[in-house]
Amino acid sequence: MKRLVFVLMFASLNCFAQYETGTHVFWQPDVKLSFDMFQGQPSDSTIEKLKKANLYHAIATGLWGELDVPASKRGWKKMAEKVYFCAALDKTQSFWIVRDSTELKYAQMLWDICELATRISRRNLADILNDMYEGKKGNGGAAIMYKTCHNDGKEFGKGFTDAIFDEVIAVRDEDAYQKCRKQIDSLLIKTEQFATTKEEIERFIRDTPDEGYIKPASIMDDVKHRGTIRY
Repeated sequence: MKRLVFVLMFASLNCFAQYETGTHVFWQPDVKLSFDMFQGQPSDSTIEKLKKANLYHAIATGLWGELDVPASKRGWKKMAEKVYFCAALDKTQSFWIVRDSTELKYAQMLWDICELATRISRRNLADILNDMYEGKKGNGGAAIMYKTCHNDGKEFGKGFTDAIFDEVIAVRDEDAYQKCRKQIDSLLIKTEQFATTKEEIERFIRDTPDEGYIKPASIMDDVKHRGTIRY
């Protein structure tokens, strides 16, 4: 019995290490938001501002991105760049004003949209590289298109999130919520092949490139000239 308890505890800790740190939670299909993940302490003025907008929680999500490139010129000849995208929730900046199931389901919907945004970035990058190299492997293209595809996901996520706030959360429309929830669930299924991987989560948790790789000294500009989209 003691051995079984130890194994279960180890499995639980291992899952925690993969999906959550002291400050962040990373999106995975089997990781749902809980009240305890929201640990921020908002000021009174922030609370009043949100209440006036009929908002009773704040979820601090972000589409993180990293580009790692071969550390040497020789490495470029045999190793391709590595691009990572990840949906992350900042627990220290997320908080509840009203702690109930309605607020939690709204937060989960926004959280799932952030994951969809990462999938848009991955899908667009994959499509571009496939066209660029005609289905073969190649180096250099990911570094050129990284910021553009990162922004593609951010643009999608920001637009969808703004619409959710205006059409569902601020007006507390249950029918609109159900419609949006079904749409998001459908998109999650359709884009499943571009879901966040455990390798991407591990890269963000350790915050260092794999052996033989480094962070580039500079990032190529968005080819659509959008600067850096905040989301």
